[in-house]
Amino acid sequence: MTEVKVHDKYLIVIPKNVREALGIKIGETVEFVVEKGKAVLYPHRGSAASVRRVHGIIKHKGTIDEGIEEGYIAMGAE
Repeated sequence: MTEVKVHDKYLIVIPKNVREALGIKIGETVEFVVEKGKAVLYPHRGSAASVRRVHGIIKHKGTIDEGIEEGYIAMGAE
């Protein structure tokens, strides 16, 4: 898990390992979705290029919560 600090005006910095894993670039849009009390960050799905960048990053057949937990574990291993 990667921890970040909430700055003035509630700004946060997306950690480098998360940006790289999701293929997030400067100027792109991301979405925050609250799922079962957790904030989940999604790169904007508005373009085919953004979908191609993240397609296949997480391969999981369980619940969303289990997949998120596996993602946190994987980020901590880098």
